Amino acid sequence: MHAPPNNINNNTTNNSSSTGRGSSQVQILEYRGAQLAAFIVEGRGPLICLPQAFELFLKHFVGGLHTVYTKLKRLEIQPVVCNVEQVRILRGLGAIQPGVNRCKLIAPREFDILYADCTTSRRV
Repeated sequence: MHAPPNNINNNTTNNSSSTGRGSSQVQILEYRGAQLAAFIVEGRGPLICLPQAFELFLKHFVGGLHTVYTKLKRLEIQPVVCNVEQVRILRGLGAIQPGVNRCKLIAPREFDILYADCTTSRRV
């Protein structure tokens, strides 16, 4: 298991352009010992790339992203849908697969809740 984050280090990469729901200025966050792509979304702060976080931390605990999205609904966590520019940037960074056209972002503290739920759920 990964230890909970004690701190999040921000390293900003200058890919900036303003968009409707959030910034296209990507940041690389140090989170749970890994570097994740993140965007600043007005009113929510830095949000990490959910598929990238899934690949790094959850894929061995849950069946797939569909399961993650179901858990998010149950936990009443609402991820932010990436805009086209953000998806392009995430693909360019390798945070998501080249053929992926959609992505969602989540706050690190929300991912902590999701992670706890995924790693403490009892399978019957």
